[in-house]
Amino acid sequence: MRELFVSCPTCGIKKPIMIPKEVFTKKECGSIKIHVPSGIVCSDHQFVVFIDQSGLVRGYEKIDLIMATPPQKENKKY
Repeated sequence: MRELFVSCPTCGIKKPIMIPKEVFTKKECGSIKIHVPSGIVCSDHQFVVFIDQSGLVRGYEKIDLIMATPPQKENKKY
């Protein structure tokens, strides 16, 4: 695991997150995009962090809309 400090782009709280080393070794080109759910860095916001292959944070993206999963209907057997 690799520790990476990230900041919430909305409120600025900064905390470490743990990233598996395989993420860096398996990525052949381009940036690594990681969804950070609310509660990981700060309690109210979720965001995407963009990391290069050497582990440097290259940017953040705020989430505009979170789609809820519709409730599943129970299959009633009679």
